[in-house]
Amino acid sequence: MPRHYSGLIEYQKNAPLANIPAVDDAQLVWNDVINMQARDRMPLLPVDRQIVLSIKQFIPEHGIPYYSFGDYAFNHSLVPILFTALSMGELASNSSVYGPQAQAHILQYGESIELLVYNDNSKDHSLHLHRGEYQVVEVGPYGDAVANNHTAVEFQKSGPSPMRCDVVTVRAYSYIKLRFHVNRGMVALFHCHMMHGGYFGLAATFIAAPELLQKYVKVPEEAIRMCKLQGIKTSGNAAGNQGFDMTGLPPPILVNRE
Repeated sequence: MPRHYSGLIEYQKNAPLANIPAVDDAQLVWNDVINMQARDRMPLLPVDRQIVLSIKQFIPEHGIPYYSFGDYAFNHSLVPILFTALSMGELASNSSVYGPQAQAHILQYGESIELLVYNDNSKDHSLHLHRGEYQVVEVGPYGDAVANNHTAVEFQKSGPSPMRCDVVTVRAYSYIKLRFHVNRGMVALFHCHMMHGGYFGLAATFIAAPELLQKYVKVPEEAIRMCKLQGIKTSGNAAGNQGFDMTGLPPPILVNRE
């Protein structure tokens, strides 16, 4: 899978076309993020809790592959996840109310999280975190003919001030470790930035400090009105019900069949 792409953006049909020089992806020298240091020299975060995610793939009879970070492919709920976090009271701190298709993880305010992401897949995946950034602290070994013909690399650890970013690539049949600090209430999606991954289920949800969301966040009435016009429920669990009643929620797509 090449890492360099060139293209044109057309603003006018009759505008002259620029010549794009050919670039040989194999001849480019890449500086991996694991070898970089943060400009502000923010130190390596401690770890309060580790969350382990494994990238899985399942190809059903129709031939379109589904992906997941756990047992089930990500899919949208009948109630937006933020609305569930705001309307379920103390139960908002229980991941079950978001449904198995949300791949939800509850985070506590003030804790430092380490994500250990295993890629059990033959493709590289670019991982993007909404509403935040993470330190890239360790990259597993990758390379040879199995992993997209990249030059073989042993596992690497960051320096004392790891680079922070919101997108990083985990290589095929490898792993990566990321760390971030939970400094506010939020609902954040963690997903693959590649179309074949993100569109077909490779996403998880982080619900951070739902008690703070309920205290400080108020959804604009216009947003509520727009949801109702589209027939989207605005309160309750993933199915729009109370408690753990998931009646009406479409069954999730099972990906991890080991």
